[in-house]
Amino acid sequence: MANKGRSHPSAEGPARTPRNQEWLLALLPAFPIVLLVMRLWYVVRQDTQTLLLLVQYVSPLGMLSVVLLTTVWTVPVVVLVGRALGSLYRLSTGRSSWLVRGAYRIPDWVVAIAVVAAMVGWPLCFLPALFMLTLTVWGLTAYDRYGRNDRRTLTACVIVPITVMPLCYLLLWPAITLAWAEGDAATLVMLTVPPAITPLLTGPVPEMWARFITHGVVLVLAVLLPVAVGAVVLRAPILPLTAMEVAAEPDGEAVDKVVVGYVIADDDRMSTVLERGGSVSFIRNDMLVSRVLCPEPGDVPRSRAHLYGWHVGQSMLSWLVPGRPPAPRDPRCEGRPDGRTVPEPSPTPSATASSTPSPAAPPAPSSAEG
Repeated sequence: MANKGRSHPSAEGPARTPRNQEWLLALLPAFPIVLLVMRLWYVVRQDTQTLLLLVQYVSPLGMLSVVLLTTVWTVPVVVLVGRALGSLYRLSTGRSSWLVRGAYRIPDWVVAIAVVAAMVGWPLCFLPALFMLTLTVWGLTAYDRYGRNDRRTLTACVIVPITVMPLCYLLLWPAITLAWAEGDAATLVMLTVPPAITPLLTGPVPEMWARFITHGVVLVLAVLLPVAVGAVVLRAPILPLTAMEVAAEPDGEAVDKVVVGYVIADDDRMSTVLERGGSVSFIRNDMLVSRVLCPEPGDVPRSRAHLYGWHVGQSMLSWLVPGRPPAPRDPRCEGRPDGRTVPEPSPTPSATASSTPSPAAPPAPSSAEG
C-alpha cells in the first residue's frame, strides 16, 4: 500500500492539552460589526451626531446584506488557500499543526462549492489564479491519499497541469495580447503567471522550507485580506442615492436648488438626507418639486483588455446575466435642475413705477404771443 502508515493528523503523537482558542470564534461575528461601524464612520465624515442619526434609522439587515455581498469573494480564498497550505505542510513535513487540522476539517464538497462560487463571482483576471489553486488542491489531495507512485497521483500532479496549461494560454490569448499592447503589466502577470507555475505547486517542498512557506503565506493573508475587505466595504453603498429638486416656497413649482444625497429617513412630513459632503438636510415634503433615484457611480475600468467581449475586471455572473441598459445621465443627479433654471425675482410695483419715464409736459406759452 502506497499510503500505508498515513493517518489523520489528529491521531499523531501523544495527546496534547487543548488550548483555549474560543476567542477566535468570537472574532467571526465581531469582524462584520467592525466593518459596518467603519462604513458608517466613513460616510458621516467622522461626525458623532450624524453617526448616531444613521444608527437610529439605518436598517442593520440592509447593511449586513451589503457587507455579505461585497465580501462573499473572500470565502473561496480562505477555503482553497487553507486546504492547499495545510496539505502542503502535511506532505512536506509529515507533522501536524493547526494549519493541517484546519485543512482536514474542510471536506471535498465544500472545496467544490468554493471553486464554483469563485468561477462565477471572481473577475476574469483572477480565473487563472483559481485554475492554479484548484489543480494545486487536487494534486496535493491525491498525493496525500494515494501516495507518490500511484497512477492517480501522477495524473493529478503532472499530466493534467502540463496538459491544461497550453489550453489555458490558448483560451486567454486574445486578452493576453490586448494587455501586452496596452502595457498593462498587472493584468498580463495575472493572466500568464498562474498557469505556468501550477505544475510546481502540486507536490511537497523541502522540509526546511515547508513551515516558512505555508505559515508565511497564511500570515501575509491574515494581514492583507482584512485590509482588502475593509477597502471594498468602505466604498460600498449602504443608502439609496437620491436627487431632489427643492422649491423656494411651499407647493411651489419653481426650482430653487437641487439636493443630492443619501436618504436616511422618509415620512409623510419630512425627508432626511445625508449629503455627499457629510451634512444632513431636513426637507419638508411640500417643498419637493421632484425626486429621482441616481445610479451609484461605478469604478473606472483600469484596463481595456477583454476576452471576446468579457472584460478582465468583470465576473462571469455580471457578464452572462443581462444588466440594466445604459440610460442618459439625469442632470438632477449632477446637482442641476431638470431643464429648468432658478427664476429671477420679479421687480416690485414701486420699482416698476419709478423706472417708467413720465410723459413730457406741454411747452409753456410764449410771452410774445397774443
